[in-house]
Amino acid sequence: MAGAPYPTPTVVVLTALGLEFQAVREHLSDVEVREHQHTLFDVGRVSGLPWRVALAEIGEGTSGAATHTERAIARFRPAAVFFVGVAGGLRGKVALGDVVVASKVYLHHGGKETDAGLRARPRAWEVDHALEQRVRRAVRADAHTHFKPVVSGDVVLDTRRSPLTELIERTYDDAVAIDMESAGMAQAARLNGVPWLAVRGVSDPADGSKKDTDAKGWQPVAAQRAAAVAVRVLRELPPPGARPSAPPEPTRGESVVLVAAPPAPADPGARAWRGGAVVDVGGESCLLHDGPGDLLAETASPDHRVLRRQALARVVPGRGGEAGYVWVRQAVGSYDDPVAEVALRALADEHDLLRQLPRAAPSVAFFGRRADTTTLALRWPGAPCETLAALLGDDGEPLDAWRTHRVLRGLTACCRLLAELHQRKRAHRALTPTALIVHDDGTLLFRDLGLATTPPVPGEAPGPYQAPEQRLNRRARPDAATDVYRLAALTHRILTGTPPVPGLPSGLRAAGEGPPWRTVDAALHADPARRPPLRDLSRALHTLSHRPASRKQ
Repeated sequence: MAGAPYPTPTVVVLTALGLEFQAVREHLSDVEVREHQHTLFDVGRVSGLPWRVALAEIGEGTSGAATHTERAIARFRPAAVFFVGVAGGLRGKVALGDVVVASKVYLHHGGKETDAGLRARPRAWEVDHALEQRVRRAVRADAHTHFKPVVSGDVVLDTRRSPLTELIERTYDDAVAIDMESAGMAQAARLNGVPWLAVRGVSDPADGSKKDTDAKGWQPVAAQRAAAVAVRVLRELPPPGARPSAPPEPTRGESVVLVAAPPAPADPGARAWRGGAVVDVGGESCLLHDGPGDLLAETASPDHRVLRRQALARVVPGRGGEAGYVWVRQAVGSYDDPVAEVALRALADEHDLLRQLPRAAPSVAFFGRRADTTTLALRWPGAPCETLAALLGDDGEPLDAWRTHRVLRGLTACCRLLAELHQRKRAHRALTPTALIVHDDGTLLFRDLGLATTPPVPGEAPGPYQAPEQRLNRRARPDAATDVYRLAALTHRILTGTPPVPGLPSGLRAAGEGPPWRTVDAALHADPARRPPLRDLSRALHTLSHRPASRKQ
């Protein structure tokens, strides 16, 4: 019945463009279409969440966003309203593909025009404090997600030389992105007492190059990354009806002071891993390093039965351990819980599998298992070497011929270890630029074995390199063909400057021609059965590594 509250606790997610809608829709299952005052909502679930998500595409503009937010709140009585989409970047430190979660939204149109020019009368809406804390927890370890202010209004900004640009620089200088809908959504949500959040992927730098960045496919990439961050924040929200646990009452005569600080040196019970902390890991004192991407992360499973940690660390000498850099992963859970036991056992199985693989596999530095914790540390070469992500950068450009030769040669060598895994009916299933280490001599080394010892789950290893069968609502089971796709997706990034975009033609078709190019393009087929075997892809990479100049001009 129109206007009646939706019977299940709901989060509303609004988008302006079809590609933004589709990026969020990929994360939903059990979808049903509901209509309210002629607006269509796809209402479905995100795996592991206790509520439903009501998703709609509403078009561009501040006033439309306000109207549709008002209608969505009246229909669903949501726990929160999100706006997810793309935006223009306003600061050099926000790169293409980065995600900005708005800590505050400015409306840039307010002001008074006088003979002296426009005198701004800023209006702003800040994120609800409880939601802000969830956001900070969800994104603090992600160097490519920024919790910063955005500016919003009914203008597409594509120049650095305009009165609007000058107004923003003068009045809203802490804003790092600009969009057309967040202000309307924030105002309507605030008037109705509903927490709101704007999540925006940067698809252009708002400097006159929008046409070029759109042609290179940055809009769908930015939308997909924004959707992934929005889902990450959703997973941090408490279940509907849950009440925060009350802190213990202080003893009479005592005061309680809570201070945000790194854990004490070598604190074995530290619950948070942060850069610069020294923690006890498997009996070794380790100095944790900050790093881009997922090099420092601490995440809880949706049901909070498993805590997973990973970090690049340096073993502190002096306790008998071997000094050097290590890649540490740890699973913490309830020993008697079967779900937690699967996560604890996965690292132990990886330790056992590494002992069976050839010397090209990562080398174990130390391993430990106690009642509720499993720790696996692998040796990291150098002091420390960068991952492939650092070499590729984020400028959206293909590598030059020499770097292309070296990286493709390195990927060809990686195929040997993947083949060893496939012979054992295992697959890495998580190949990304941060999963490969670039050694000083140019060779590529695996950081770890990815998901090789973890059962496949829908939606695993999300991001621009995710194979179609790994997405939600797909019947095909991830296997060796998944590694073929992800390896080809990495090659696509190397040769064209961007990862492939699901549903759009491969950029390889315009970049080069000949049998090896066609092989890599075929490896990106949505149907795993129609991809070439790993050995054929390896031969194609070997050929391309010696003929990088075969690209079309």
